Amino acid sequence: MEAEQAKIYHHHTPRRYLLPWADADDCIAWYGYGKVDRSGLRVVGGENDFYKLKELTVPDIDCLKLFIDGLREIGRDGHRRFLEMYTLPTRLRRHLEECGIQNPEAMKQLEVVISNLNENYHAAIENGFWPYLDAIKNRDFSFYEDPQKASGFLYGLHVQYLRTKAVKERVCQKESVLFDDMKRVWDVLSHILAVEAGGSFFVSRNDFRILVLDNHTDVPFITSDQPIINMLTLGGSWDVPEKMELYYPLSPTQAMLYLEKATTVGGISTCVSIDEAHRYNMMMLDHCAFRVFSNSEVYLEFLKECADAKKQSH
Repeated sequence: MEAEQAKIYHHHTPRRYLLPWADADDCIAWYGYGKVDRSGLRVVGGENDFYKLKELTVPDIDCLKLFIDGLREIGRDGHRRFLEMYTLPTRLRRHLEECGIQNPEAMKQLEVVISNLNENYHAAIENGFWPYLDAIKNRDFSFYEDPQKASGFLYGLHVQYLRTKAVKERVCQKESVLFDDMKRVWDVLSHILAVEAGGSFFVSRNDFRILVLDNHTDVPFITSDQPIINMLTLGGSWDVPEKMELYYPLSPTQAMLYLEKATTVGGISTCVSIDEAHRYNMMMLDHCAFRVFSNSEVYLEFLKECADAKKQSH
């Protein structure tokens, strides 16, 4: 069996998620960096070494343990195991280096693990998440009535929400009382927060509902490198509102809303108009880190004109 090779390019926006917007050649239209272009799925929605394990310092680890100790008791052991799994490869590498042990093969394998472990971990989570999205597209919400499946769905949803480049960049702009380098600890911290958020929503899941939006207009739903957004936050903001109303495009013709049952839905049309489709798309543009994606270069050119006009007006 061929040995696993180190993965350099890590997808923080999963290729499988972007497939509904791609053409038969696995190419997708995108707008970002001031231009509209088209690229293959292998080279969009990612970054070199995005998930490569960071070597955490002793203060990093101590502060993460302190943070974990302040969380619900039911999840602490799992968080501690994740922290141990994350730090083990870099600790082993450091041990070999400091002891002067010359073992090139061992070092090579450690570098593969350091490059791939977190990327593979997220891929495994996503593989368990896709069936829920397929069910939602078919308006089959029965999984939500099953506690184990509902837990898996909410966990996967919040992993996708927090794993992105946009969230990471915005978090790292904030000062932290505990951590002196948020970029170094964010891979661990984001996973802990996803578990905690998923658990919190699981407890109150009966207060929420899933809605599917259909789009039969000439304006396709777009998506972005921040595919799940809270409609109650401003684009580019990391302010934490009291409530969440999640919007999640599923394809050019479908999107999901995750809302509190108490939310008035009288003004929400499940069969969107052109204006409504464009309004949702502008929210995606406002919340993205660098790029939005579509199956239509023509629409992205129009979106670019709208964005340029908005900038000029400010």
